This record gives sequence, structure tokens and C-alpha cells, in this order.
Amino acid sequence: MRTLAVVLWAVAGVLLVLGFVSRGDTSALLVPIPSLFIAFVAWAVLWRPRLLLTPEALVVVDVRRTSSYAWPRVTGVRTKYGLEVQSTEPDRRTWIAPRPTARLRLDRPGGSVPLTVDQAAAEVLASVPAQAPQDGPPPATVTAHPIVHRAHGWTILAITVLAIAASMAAARL
Repeated sequence: MRTLAVVLWAVAGVLLVLGFVSRGDTSALLVPIPSLFIAFVAWAVLWRPRLLLTPEALVVVDVRRTSSYAWPRVTGVRTKYGLEVQSTEPDRRTWIAPRPTARLRLDRPGGSVPLTVDQAAAEVLASVPAQAPQDGPPPATVTAHPIVHRAHGWTILAITVLAIAASMAAARL
């Protein structure tokens, strides 16, 4: 997916040059807007998404949000329609890889590797700890391991604003 991002950045650069060459009477301020939209979407949708395996948590960075799951809360991973993390809260489908054959990036303490969705799911499942057997009643106080979701509000807003601006600018060009 990162290769496609680089291709889209090259296309955005070519469109920028072509826009300045053939802009005619149109303002020079309108020319870079469609290219900025293409470049930003390529970064947000194709370059930025990744899985990060740390000793403490599984971190999933997708287009809409960054989710951090403490390992004891992860119960499984499904790969039918992309990647879906199963946990002790309702399942969340990530917007990383829309098809099982897509390539994505898996970051771990040793480095980053490109994997298919199934390979990434296998890596995540290998990191899920086994359930500890419970003998006797549960403890009186239990502190839940965290699951944190942080929305990428500025990214979604920027994509929306740039899409509208790029459409208007392209109509003027």
C-alpha cells in the first residue's frame, strides 16, 4: 500500500506541474489544491495506517482513529473483511486493509515489516497471552486493562475540507 502512496504522490506532483503550465487566467493559488488533496489522502489512507506490537499493547493506527489494546484485553483477530480486532469490548473493524490480500506494515520493537492481512493476524494472535486459570472467587477489586481509542478528527476534517476545496478548484481550472 505504501508503493501506491508513492505513485499517488508522483501523480500529485505531475498534476501540480501541469496545473501551473496550463492554468490560463486562473489564480495560481487554486493550482496546488487538488494535488494537496491527493497527497494528503495518500498519506492518511495508504502510508499512515499500521499495526504496532509492543510488549504492553497492540496499537492499531488506521484512517479514523488510533486504538491501543492492552494484551490481556485482546481475545482474537478476524480477517474476513480486512482486519478486525476482537477484545472484551465490542469488536472494532479497523480501516487498514480492505481486502485480505492487501499488504500492510507491522511495527515491532525489532523493526518494521510488510505483511499480508493474514500474516499480520497470525503475528497478533501469537502475541495474545493465554488466559490465566482462575482458582476460587474473583478478587474484590479489579482494575481493567485499558483500551484507548483516539479519533483522528483533524485528519478527517482535513480530508473533507481539502476534498471540497479540490473539487471547487478543479472546476475553476
